[in-house]
Amino acid sequence: MEAVEPQDIIWRILRHLGDFQNILEESVQDLHPKKHADLISSIHECEQLTRTMVNIMNRTAKRY
Repeated sequence: MEAVEPQDIIWRILRHLGDFQNILEESVQDLHPKKHADLISSIHECEQLTRTMVNIMNRTAKRY
């Protein structure tokens, strides 16, 4: 059994976070700005949290 390297785990997490960012961006485009304002606001908060997670993983990646 091969040992999993930290870089591989970091890369995998960053890839999934990138996919999630794309889903969030695409989802907002499909919504009506006034009719779905509360959902759009929630999605923007998720985008911000996702950017924070990406930044954390990028900082961690520098150690490996």
